[in-house]
Amino acid sequence: MTTEKKTRSMSPKGFLHKSTGKAALAAASFIETHRAWLETGELALFTTPILLQVDSKALMPTPALEQIKEVVLAHHLAEETRLAQEKMNSASESGEGKTSKAYLAIIWNSKGEIQQAEDSNGKMKDLRQSFDKSTQAESWVDNRLFNGSPDWFGTIEATKLFKQDGSVFTATVLRVDAIGRVLKAPKGPVLKAQKKSGGRLSFGVKCKESKASFSRG
Repeated sequence: MTTEKKTRSMSPKGFLHKSTGKAALAAASFIETHRAWLETGELALFTTPILLQVDSKALMPTPALEQIKEVVLAHHLAEETRLAQEKMNSASESGEGKTSKAYLAIIWNSKGEIQQAEDSNGKMKDLRQSFDKSTQAESWVDNRLFNGSPDWFGTIEATKLFKQDGSVFTATVLRVDAIGRVLKAPKGPVLKAQKKSGGRLSFGVKCKESKASFSRG
């Protein structure tokens, strides 16, 4: 029986509340405490690059935490705006004024040109697509880059997340990283030992010892 406690899920609002408390005064420790949350979910696309800068010593923890808070705050405000807009839309019979999708993904080449591919009708179409979630946008970009040319790269723009200077958050996806994610093996071992089995593989066929006798007649 395990005594390990389940980790409580963190929300952007909860993170912002904690980041203004005493715990956030030790920025490095605070970032490490919440690293798992920052590296997964909707914010990972924009917070992971900041964490990488901290790991490489290119950015100190205190300014890094301020950048992370800026991302989280922008995300929180965008979500509040989206929810309010949805309520307004549901109350409107015409359905006008629906919000656009939050993430815009584009595939480029090294010359800065948007790339194209044939659609289902055989027509050339820009590799440009909008999504509701950043994870959907990242998956779409990964697959296009995986099947694309060596000089391709992707960008994912958060159309509703604004920095303090008014610009939007944008993430660049390199082809080598996209290929790595596409080819990444499933998590966990394919073969695992059974408990109290002395190291036998869980999928192994269990064979019972058999005896045979022959007549000397």
